[in-house]
Amino acid sequence: MAGDIRDCGLALSVSAWLAGEVRQGIDLAADAAQDVRHGHCSPLAALWHALLLVRVRDLRGGARVLADAQGHPGADDELTAARLVCRAELALGSGDTGEAVAQATVGVRLAERAGVHAFLPNLHAVLALGAVRQSDLGTALGYARLLGDDALIKRTAYAPGQSAWAAAQVFEAATGPASVAHLVERLIVDDRLNRELLVAQPAAAAWLVRVARAVGEEKLALRCSERADLIARSSWGFRAVHAAALHAGGLLERNPDKLRAAAALHLDRWASASASEDQAEVLSEQRAGRDTAVAQLRQAAILYGETGAVRDLARVTSRLRDLGVRSGRAMRPMRRNGHRVGFLTDTEFSVANLVSQGLTNDQVGQRLYISGHTVAFHLKKIFRKLEMSSRVELAGSWSDLTVDQQDVG
Repeated sequence: MAGDIRDCGLALSVSAWLAGEVRQGIDLAADAAQDVRHGHCSPLAALWHALLLVRVRDLRGGARVLADAQGHPGADDELTAARLVCRAELALGSGDTGEAVAQATVGVRLAERAGVHAFLPNLHAVLALGAVRQSDLGTALGYARLLGDDALIKRTAYAPGQSAWAAAQVFEAATGPASVAHLVERLIVDDRLNRELLVAQPAAAAWLVRVARAVGEEKLALRCSERADLIARSSWGFRAVHAAALHAGGLLERNPDKLRAAAALHLDRWASASASEDQAEVLSEQRAGRDTAVAQLRQAAILYGETGAVRDLARVTSRLRDLGVRSGRAMRPMRRNGHRVGFLTDTEFSVANLVSQGLTNDQVGQRLYISGHTVAFHLKKIFRKLEMSSRVELAGSWSDLTVDQQDVG
């Protein structure tokens, strides 16, 4: 956390957490939050405690501690920015991508104004992951570059693995697995990055295994799975950590039973959707259990839709089509206050969002797993519904149409 924490229990908690000692890090944070001898450090410790609970997906506990922390004296910009970090990560962990992006956006402005730059990597990571899930890769790349800048000037001390992982997800989504092979290797072999990442992000281990295997690095995939299992065995009682290890192991072994168990055990809905999707893929590879594969893909589609993961939802919908199944109408991933945007279907909304970023029809089709001709068909309907006549007009108006007017405090 920001500020001088060297002489209070918060420093011990941070050190324990970064070393992968989950229980000790959380317990020390709780103790530090009750220690009034260190003044400003105590409310920061309470917020750090809330953040750690969110990261192991004790979302109710994290929300409760965060609410209690509102009662701490002091409402300066540093503490307010710290609260926004917690709110943003809580929203993302809860599956509310739109709320996470909104909270993180306000948090960045406040952290910059207060000069608490240590918070920026956490906020940039939320914004990068949120943009990837919403299939807004132009915005995501911007935040990935900011994360690179954060690392370069040594701002990522309190979330080094998460910052690198968020950037890696963006670059992999934009340019494919090969482009992040070096970063994936570092995330797996660097103990400092690995420990912090695998205890804080339930989906990270499986993602690393998936990308490592995609680039032919089976030994790296095995090492990551073994590392996740080791952390789980040393973190007894933390369900999210155990779900992550099961997910990584099931993916490595192509074991549908482990993947099914991971999907049920995950507390993070996006991670659960990912495990269900992986199980369906393994079943399809084994040419067994088509009905189960379809059921798992449908479950993944529901969860991706609920969490605003437009890109993932499009991929799963495409896989269902390949199996001869129409997935039905998906949920709109974010609430939009632009009155005319409400008339768009979910596919039209996704097409309009990507076209507004300057992508060609073929590029949009690749992102949404449909043909360029289908994109053109949807674009004609979008222009008619929004009373527009060109891509330039759509790009110039899109941000105004989709702005969320909700006040974020």
